[in-house]
Amino acid sequence: MINKSDSTAVILCGGLSTRMMTPKYKLFLDSILLQIKGFKTLALSVRDDAQITGYNLPLWPDCVKNCGPLGGIFTALTMSDSKFVFITPCDVPDITQNFIDELYNNLKEDDICLIPVINGSVQPLTGIYNKSCAGRIEAALNGGIFSVKKFLQTISVHYVELNEDQQKILVNINTPEDYRNWLNS
Repeated sequence: MINKSDSTAVILCGGLSTRMMTPKYKLFLDSILLQIKGFKTLALSVRDDAQITGYNLPLWPDCVKNCGPLGGIFTALTMSDSKFVFITPCDVPDITQNFIDELYNNLKEDDICLIPVINGSVQPLTGIYNKSCAGRIEAALNGGIFSVKKFLQTISVHYVELNEDQQKILVNINTPEDYRNWLNS
């Protein structure tokens, strides 16, 4: 079993939040940070190092600009000194320590990538990536592939189907209406 204390955790905070109309990390980062514990390193993936202030965490600015989440994942894998990197976006405020532990319980030493699936739908922004796929992501980015889902189609992925309770954990909040509903839930 892979121990997450030997892994890095990275929260993707580089999105433009155009639908939310305010930076999502300002709304959800504190909730997520309460749940991400026990990792060797915890860092924030950002567009640039001036984007986020007020957190005593390493900020890892995108190595390749304007490539979306796949660029953030590439940066996380490049910057990390761990074999495995847990990735999650800043807009899944219901993520839990238990959920992360369950993902690690499913991880195998030779996995390139472990990604949750909800009713057949891949959830690529939360998962565990092996540092060894950084070169493959770089090649994808250089080849014009910016979609994480399209990238995953080019590698061997360990998919884990989530049960009904786990599915609620990965609901992302994208709009002011989503945010109001989340606050009232």
